[in-house]
Amino acid sequence: MVRRKRMYTERCSEKLKAMGAPLVGWYCEEVIDWGEATFTCELCGYKNVRFVHVMVHKDFSEKLRVGCICAGNLEGDIFAAKVRDKEARAKSRRKKNFLKKEWREESGMLTLRFKNQKLTIEQDSFLGRSYFKIDIDGDCYQWKNNRRIETLTAAKEYIFELL
Repeated sequence: MVRRKRMYTERCSEKLKAMGAPLVGWYCEEVIDWGEATFTCELCGYKNVRFVHVMVHKDFSEKLRVGCICAGNLEGDIFAAKVRDKEARAKSRRKKNFLKKEWREESGMLTLRFKNQKLTIEQDSFLGRSYFKIDIDGDCYQWKNNRRIETLTAAKEYIFELL
């Protein structure tokens, strides 16, 4: 097992050297849920990655998108990478459960009571284009990344992110 791990680490180091990238000093910027295990690790080539760790280095201009083990090798802390991966998996389960919740229709709006907060989604239109407005205990949102929220699913996902 130790020999196999050493070989794997050496293979990753060789790839970094070939790219002209530093071997140490990397840190994780974020973990992205790819939705399915179809992403290919940019370092080792493993094809079944779902939770992508975006690794950055102050002396390297490119970001590396890698799986959990390569992220641990890059930052020199496999345990920290596994903790991030586990947290991303838990967040994915929470999001899946949140999206299954039953919303009630009241006065043309969808409402949900969640964690002592009143959540409301209302459909509106502007210049013939339909969009959704969100209200979380009086805080209103209708834009995400400078774009209107155009689908009900996107509105529910945005509420999850905001909470």
